[in-house]
Amino acid sequence: MYRNYVYGFSIVIPRGLKGYWNSARCAPDEKYGCVCMGDHGCFIPLSTDASIEAFVGYQMEPEWSLGDHERQAVSFLTDDKQNQQVHVVRSGWSRLGHLRARRFEARFLKNNKPMITDYIIALHKGVEYELILRTLPERYRRDRIQFEKMIASWTLASRV
Repeated sequence: MYRNYVYGFSIVIPRGLKGYWNSARCAPDEKYGCVCMGDHGCFIPLSTDASIEAFVGYQMEPEWSLGDHERQAVSFLTDDKQNQQVHVVRSGWSRLGHLRARRFEARFLKNNKPMITDYIIALHKGVEYELILRTLPERYRRDRIQFEKMIASWTLASRV
């Protein structure tokens, strides 16, 4: 299980997989000795070409809707110079725990290699929660099973 005390959520990492810190490394600081980023989630590798990411951060545009956040996520894919032919093949309302969410599936070429991103976004009390599956088309059906398990296990938790 992964629990994020800073932003208040938890997920169960499926058996056999391991989650890793999803924030910048700590940096030396003359005044404080070491400065670390807060806990922004975890990264779960599925293979060299596939992963699930749980990412969280404060909502930077508080007036934005879930649709605005979804459009921004798609824009990040299309603006990435490594990606070509980005097509959103599915988009709609979903749930992340008890939160209303947006979910989309995009297919594209990344450095001429076919890829799929399955992306879910939810907002709650000024925090943006994301679960993201990045995988190859031939792995998608199998990796989506792990992704669905993580979505089903996602829950809000106490924040500190």
